[in-house]
Amino acid sequence: MTSLAGLVLLAAVTAGLLGQGAYYAPVQRLVGGLVAVAAVLALVASPPTRGDVRFLVVPASALAAWGVLDAVLLGVPIGGAVRLAVLLLGVVAVLLTCRRLSSEDRDVLLTGVTAVGLLVALTGWLGVAGRVSAWAWEGDGIWRASSTLSYPNAAAAVLVPLALLVLARLTETPRSTLLVLAATGLLAGSAATMSRAGVLAFGVGLIALAWLRGPGRTVRAAVGPCAGALVAVGALLPSVPAANPTRPVLALVGLSAGLTLAAVSARLPRRLAVAVPACVLLIACLGALALAGRGPDGAAGLVAQSRVTLTSPDRSAAMHAALHLTAAHPLTGTGPGQAELQWRGSDGVIRFFGYAHNEYIQSAAEIGLVGLVLLASLLVALARLLWGARATSPHPAAWAGTVAATAAFAVHSGFDFIWHLPAVVLTVLLLTGAMLPAPAHTNASRTSQLSRGESDR
Repeated sequence: MTSLAGLVLLAAVTAGLLGQGAYYAPVQRLVGGLVAVAAVLALVASPPTRGDVRFLVVPASALAAWGVLDAVLLGVPIGGAVRLAVLLLGVVAVLLTCRRLSSEDRDVLLTGVTAVGLLVALTGWLGVAGRVSAWAWEGDGIWRASSTLSYPNAAAAVLVPLALLVLARLTETPRSTLLVLAATGLLAGSAATMSRAGVLAFGVGLIALAWLRGPGRTVRAAVGPCAGALVAVGALLPSVPAANPTRPVLALVGLSAGLTLAAVSARLPRRLAVAVPACVLLIACLGALALAGRGPDGAAGLVAQSRVTLTSPDRSAAMHAALHLTAAHPLTGTGPGQAELQWRGSDGVIRFFGYAHNEYIQSAAEIGLVGLVLLASLLVALARLLWGARATSPHPAAWAGTVAATAAFAVHSGFDFIWHLPAVVLTVLLLTGAMLPAPAHTNASRTSQLSRGESDR
């Protein structure tokens, strides 16, 4: 029954990622229904334990209860608090279900999520190369991959954690062609989003991975896929400016070349596996600059002006507006879903933003410092469970990749409103849940079953 629960969870994340991140109500209901079915199947086979209640149910329930109480105290509509409670219920349901999966079921789940991530990467890539508006986003004169999530930064928030997980598994089996190709595809799709937060998150995750798995093994695993992804992006670059004609053939040739480079590098001796991709990458970068144009009006210049910068006036103003709301209502905030971010621009026009592009500041503005403390308690409880799984995990590389993935997601959450797309949160939760130790009574039951099987023999 738990095997079926894992497959239903995989169906839920697939439906969410292919349905605009489950941002809209119809897909939310579908994803929520599938998660509920999976949880029922898992909990019937293995009821909740005291540890489940202590580390998951209690902190999530406390935050949900505060959201409802906050809305009541402030006299604001309770709809935002209900949405928060439902999201937290989904978080708990996913983690309880994942904890009850067998090792084989967890492997199936991780493989399935990676495959869905590759589909997200491919559709985003094709969206830019073929100017498919459903899979790409145009802004500031350039096209960026948004894939089936409809938002480039959300796509990056999914692809970067999955790429880190695959790279971690490569530290254990660096010659695995399938893993190398998967990592390269995920990184190429992430790079096509041109998400600055995605780049920063990947850097943080890679540092965490190097700390957990060792710098040498991490470099050996990452250099080929990273070089291959950059070669692929270089060939995509001429198609990025909105004013340029698209060049899909060149983009697909570059993607093929990048995948080939990464696959070949995986079969080389250790030193050559680092040197060869670096040399090929240098040559490819020079070629990409020649094809794309080096001046400010060329593709490279346009991308640099738009994306290679730390300034973002509207986002900065939105965050200041959220901080102003927090200062005005420090304990309670404005109420769940009630933060109205507005400010007067330099031209005197009033501007509005729906989100602060920083989930921590957004939370403080909506549920106040009390809610922020409760949120921190829930995140700390999850971190404790994940870190405690290090000693019991049968797959140390996958565990390290999950830690790196969650660290990257935590960083990315400080720069975008990715918690508002439930499927993005669900994806990272699946990675985390797949690493959590099984409940004690589940382990005891399986041991008893094995013992009876041995005695029957």
